Amino acid sequence: MNGRTVLVVDDDKALLEAVTRVLRGAGYEVQSTRDGRAVMDMIRRQRPDVVITDIMMPDRDGVEVINEIRKSTRGIRVLAMSGRRHLGSLDLLAMAQKLGADAALHKPFEGDELLAAIEPLFPPRPG
Repeated sequence: MNGRTVLVVDDDKALLEAVTRVLRGAGYEVQSTRDGRAVMDMIRRQRPDVVITDIMMPDRDGVEVINEIRKSTRGIRVLAMSGRRHLGSLDLLAMAQKLGADAALHKPFEGDELLAAIEPLFPPRPG
């Protein structure tokens, strides 16, 4: 493992498993949950370097997750993802970035697109 930890949050079980598989295959340590309400407890137990969160989820959506991370923690990077580009005239991923997401990715995506989006969120490796 490369010591880089990621928490993935998505209510879609198949997508959650696929993202987890791709990230683990690339050497990331991965935690995952389908429950947006569990995120902050998981962060407190094992602080990840990056949180990848879906925007549209029941109970607690990705915007709420991003807001809570930004209010409660420092140094955790956030990658927002969504299969829905717009809610009315609102661009969901642009809104997520305005609210504190460091990057955004539109679903569906390929594994190499995920890895290209997440890699810049980590500090450069020494030498």
